[in-house]
Amino acid sequence: MTVPGERNEAQLAIIEALKSMPLRLQHEIDGLSDAVLRYRTAEGEYSIKETIGHLRDHAEVWHKRLSATCSLTDPRWSAFDGDASVRSHAYQEADVDELTATIREWRTKTSDLLAHAVDWTRLGQHPERGRRSLRQWAEVVIAHDEEHIAAIRALKEAQTAARLP
Repeated sequence: MTVPGERNEAQLAIIEALKSMPLRLQHEIDGLSDAVLRYRTAEGEYSIKETIGHLRDHAEVWHKRLSATCSLTDPRWSAFDGDASVRSHAYQEADVDELTATIREWRTKTSDLLAHAVDWTRLGQHPERGRRSLRQWAEVVIAHDEEHIAAIRALKEAQTAARLP
């Protein structure tokens, strides 16, 4: 167990990765035209806007899950359908600046939560992935972010090949 206020190197790296994600995301999308933000490689695939919307939903859902893990004994989380959420929120029509601002707000809350978490071995239960520690779940969040930032890069490359403005 960690002494309150003290963090080991791995915990600090996790907190920093979560805190810096909105800035890295912003760097990927700065200067992109609306056509590029809306581009889909195929019907049913996410555009960059929809990917950002998904990341926004993800930031909120995982903050709430990690918060429950910090404050409750082995909480069981509800299932979350990210694809249904993207469709119901119509992120293709959303304001990207508002989405990224909301991501930044949730990630600030999550970083602060983890910076003050006393026990990173506390457990939480995902309905499909099972039981893992707070640290393991934070690492899952980071991996998910990286996967979708890579998807945004791939969409930018695909639109270049499609010669969008």
